[in-house]
Amino acid sequence: MKREFLPILLAMVMFIFACSESSTEGPGQVDNPQEQPENPDNGKEDEDNKGDEQPEAKYKAGEYYKSGLAEGIIAYVDESGEHGLLISLDEGYTQWSTEYIMLVVQGGEFSREDGARNTAYIKSQENWDELYPAVVWCDSKNALGLSSWYLPAPNELAKAAQHIKAINETLVSMDCEPLATGVNDGYWSSEEYGVQGAYAMSMSSGDFADYGHDKKAYNRVRAMRKF
Repeated sequence: MKREFLPILLAMVMFIFACSESSTEGPGQVDNPQEQPENPDNGKEDEDNKGDEQPEAKYKAGEYYKSGLAEGIIAYVDESGEHGLLISLDEGYTQWSTEYIMLVVQGGEFSREDGARNTAYIKSQENWDELYPAVVWCDSKNALGLSSWYLPAPNELAKAAQHIKAINETLVSMDCEPLATGVNDGYWSSEEYGVQGAYAMSMSSGDFADYGHDKKAYNRVRAMRKF
């Protein structure tokens, strides 16, 4: 009788043990829970961070500009809003050339758009630092590692003339000499006109003399550089 009761007792003990073990797991609890879902606010935080990004720098004509040793007034800005032309804070008053010499540009004519190209060609001439005072004045700004100031082309001066009011307002606020308007407001360009002449721009009218100015005459000079 005792031997028959022993298997029954053993089965009851195992049943009780199994029940007590299963009760330690909470409702809905699983052995291998899946990864927790991503925080739904994370996407919102990313969008908020995008809003904190600063827009790219945009420039406009008439603003003061300084980058390293180069500083000037923005005379023109291209369509990107990030690049354009600077005009120098000061100006000179000198001759275009001390002699009547006709320059023949290698590979074409003088450019009405690119004063840097014109200036480089003039500087390639023998004794340029004695013959071309206007270029010498602009090149004198290329010190301490700078190499980008040049005598502007006619159309580059014309672009500055379009914004002369904004440019002069900034120059005056900085106690710098404004661009001339009215009488004797001609500024030398880097384009030659025959043996005896070179083009000069009137800042008040925005026109340059088609007949050219006497190279040995004195006119105003402003240097330009690209940024």
